[in-house]
Amino acid sequence: MVQEDALLRCARTLFPTAVLSLGSLSDGRSTVTEAIAAALRKSPDAWESDAVRQLIRICRTRAPERIQQHSLPKDPALEPLLPILKLPSGSRRALALAVSGIPEKEAAAASGLTEDELAQKTEKALRQLTFMQNGDTPALSDLQAAAKHIPWHETDTELLLAGIEESKQTQEPEPEIPAIREITRSEPQKTKGKTIAVPLWGIVLGIVSLIVLAVSLMLLWASQPHRGAVPQPDIPRTEEVSLIFSGQYLSIGEAQIIAAKDAGADADAACFLSTKLKTDESPACYVLSFTLPDGQQYEYQLDAVSGEILDASHSEADVLLNTEGWLSAEELRQAALSRTGLHDVLFRKEKREAEGDSGYYKFELLDAAGKLYSVQIDARTAMLMKYTAEELAADIPENIISPEQAKLRALSRVGDLDLHEVIFTKIKQDGGVYLISFSLDDGTQYQIELNAENGSVNTVDVHPVSADITESVGLLAARDTALRMAELTDRDPVEFTKAKIDRSSGVYVYELEFETPEFEYEVSIRTETGEVLKYRVWQQ
Repeated sequence: MVQEDALLRCARTLFPTAVLSLGSLSDGRSTVTEAIAAALRKSPDAWESDAVRQLIRICRTRAPERIQQHSLPKDPALEPLLPILKLPSGSRRALALAVSGIPEKEAAAASGLTEDELAQKTEKALRQLTFMQNGDTPALSDLQAAAKHIPWHETDTELLLAGIEESKQTQEPEPEIPAIREITRSEPQKTKGKTIAVPLWGIVLGIVSLIVLAVSLMLLWASQPHRGAVPQPDIPRTEEVSLIFSGQYLSIGEAQIIAAKDAGADADAACFLSTKLKTDESPACYVLSFTLPDGQQYEYQLDAVSGEILDASHSEADVLLNTEGWLSAEELRQAALSRTGLHDVLFRKEKREAEGDSGYYKFELLDAAGKLYSVQIDARTAMLMKYTAEELAADIPENIISPEQAKLRALSRVGDLDLHEVIFTKIKQDGGVYLISFSLDDGTQYQIELNAENGSVNTVDVHPVSADITESVGLLAARDTALRMAELTDRDPVEFTKAKIDRSSGVYVYELEFETPEFEYEVSIRTETGEVLKYRVWQQ
């Protein structure tokens, strides 16, 4: 029989982590109750340590990516904790664990990390707080002291004990699998068309035609007003939602069967990497990417209503996923609904991914009210790994700063940098905020969210480089090499979508992806020598 004082001691230890992850005292208490109850059921002999793991699992699936409003009381003792609530969910959770009083070894084990890995995540979160507070570095000891002031009342104790007692007497029924309609809608994405093989000798032979094309594009670009490209928000607006729900589209599964059959295979034999519905195209179309056991990767585009194939290409696959033991896509679609309790929703996107020995599916679902849900499901166990919900996109404010001003505001939080000293990979206006991503010459990546009306910075996410780059040529030099390969200059309408350091075949490389109105490019360059290892181009 577990003593009440042991339950209460455990609950108070977990409480700061839950509150800072979720931004709510009531949600924090109910989450702690659920975590302890689950631990008592599953690990009665080691429930206290398992309660930490259960808490982290719940917070991963329920914590919002950004906390817009919190319910912490207005107490001066809690003010040092408020900036933590503005961090991205992963950094927020790591710092919440560090300030809660949970032993580091126990917190790391429950998170599936080593102590060093958890310490690195905590240091990253502290660096983000430093950026957010104009260089004022918060002391971890001060945050730990403030966390002790998060209030736990007698009513919380009563509700905790009552909730745990209730969980002993009741067993959660199996969720009913709702009837669904399957429709996928994607945000504007790159559409891969026919692959063009471009060996080095082919580049030489094509110089004349590329120069003509480049001059034509420059003249066209010069004739257009330079406003800066601002992609549409990911979350659809009210009129878009109505059109999506009224569309008589093929389902994801039907589109996959058509594409696989045209490639000469059964859908079960194909490994579909992504399936998306582009309703902003005319006609609306499915874009599918999949591999077959023969080592080829196929890119298909087909009419979303009739199933007519609009475009198809194939090339040698870079990676073949090992999907042995994975559940079927249909089973995982149903699991995405049953695990979240959603019904009468449409699928916008389906993506299959793998990390090491782990595999998972990512889904985007939309309801008739315009709320967008992101769901991540383990491919072998159908366990819910991540769940977020976002409201219908808000109206864009009337008076907003320009994209160029937003870039300058973002750079001002990093240091004394000019626009030409970084590579911007995203500049997107989403309602009242700008989302900006860029990479420095050493490969460090920044993701910054700032207010679109006044330019104030909301969040800063830093991804430093772990590779040894002391002998590298530099990301900016690699960018210039890639542009020369494509017969482009910085005066052409080029937009980068990726600029990072990665590891490939045992060496570190610069991975660069960029596009023009006509073509899309993918280039890999060795960091130490500047040698081009891969060059690919697709027609838009």
